[in-house]
Amino acid sequence: MRVGSLIKLKPEWEERYIILHRHTFPGVLDRIRKSNLRNYSIFLIDGMLFSYWEYVGDDYDKDMEEIGRDEITQDWWKLTNPMQEPLETRKEGERWASMDEIFHWNEKIGSNEKNRRMALTARIVGGVEEKVIESLKIAYPILVATLPLTNIENFSVYHKDGCLYSYFEFSDENFESDINKLQSSLKVEDELDWSPMEQVFHMD
Repeated sequence: MRVGSLIKLKPEWEERYIILHRHTFPGVLDRIRKSNLRNYSIFLIDGMLFSYWEYVGDDYDKDMEEIGRDEITQDWWKLTNPMQEPLETRKEGERWASMDEIFHWNEKIGSNEKNRRMALTARIVGGVEEKVIESLKIAYPILVATLPLTNIENFSVYHKDGCLYSYFEFSDENFESDINKLQSSLKVEDELDWSPMEQVFHMD
């Protein structure tokens, strides 16, 4: 199970938020692992935080409740929550707004542990939102044809509030060439322009 979510970061707290996540409490990381979250990353651009993780357990709601009850995690949230601003479009009961995964591709087997991680984002403009989303949902042919020719794997695209967010992993080999191929195939429409996000947190 893959999960993507969004929340705003207040600009006056950006530097402090990044520093905190470079020194995440060990107890927080331990609780995350015990609650079966893996490959957890947070990315930032223009005051928007995008998180991606993979859930490997069999009772997601229970594991999320365990995180919420954890005292060290609660202490961590006392620091981080005031820095964030939840989206108005989030569902009832959410803090981080859930997203729709509209595309996933990962035909390569045996992911390299040394792979890097990256996220891109693009705002859909020009009145083509429905067309873009439907194209990706039916496995947009150019994208599907391009990915096997690169060192990119575990590639997902999420949608929320007129924006697309993609997460993927890659090796350094032919990086610039692979990214150029990926961005060209992700155009879908000429109006779609992708920007890289800054990674502020990761745990395996």
